[in-house]
Amino acid sequence: MKRLILSAAIAILSISSIFAQNTTPQQEKFIEVSVRVNKEVIPDEIFINITINEKDNKGKISVEQQEKSMIKALEGLGIDVKEGLTVDDMASSLQKYALRKDNILVSKNYILKVSSAQQAAKAIGALNGLDIARVSMGKVSISDELERDVKNQLLTEAARKAMENAGILAQAVGSKAGKAIYMQNYYSFDSAANGRVMMKAYGTMDAATTVEEESVELEVSKQNLSINVTCKFQLLD
Repeated sequence: MKRLILSAAIAILSISSIFAQNTTPQQEKFIEVSVRVNKEVIPDEIFINITINEKDNKGKISVEQQEKSMIKALEGLGIDVKEGLTVDDMASSLQKYALRKDNILVSKNYILKVSSAQQAAKAIGALNGLDIARVSMGKVSISDELERDVKNQLLTEAARKAMENAGILAQAVGSKAGKAIYMQNYYSFDSAANGRVMMKAYGTMDAATTVEEESVELEVSKQNLSINVTCKFQLLD
């Protein structure tokens, strides 16, 4: 009886093994290609550090008066002050300097964000016109919106190039490339140029041989964004 049961078990195992072999899918033939695309992008976030200090004008004009003049000048350039101008709390938003027991002068720090080098140059020129001398360039960066748009553009370009290359390779061996069965991408951007802003000032000589600043030109270093895409396509007979 035990021998009969054992024989039946071996028979069932053999049938299962044969069935599994018959239903194992045939390994799919594919062609794999890798593509790299990149684009140089001009940062659209430029930060300017501004300090208004009563000490610079010997206390003749208060910080509040200079602040109002600054806001009016920036708005005249079309800059959204509510969005772009903030008080720099990290640098101590309101500092007091005691020069004498009866004379306390005040300093206030700001950060102005603009979207282009041209706008930054105009803002610096306007601030210089108000005798706000403590102006310096801060960091530059790419906004999340611009980075997303460029990334999507590069992904689309890379996928199309991968499909084109797969077709060329397949045709070279007498075959055709079918649909994509696998895709992977790696995204990176070179931030080494972050914060690099070149400034050029142009001036003219007046009759008294003193230099009067005429304009300021800014040049923001581009950043390189790149996408690496690896795709596998069906290889058709």
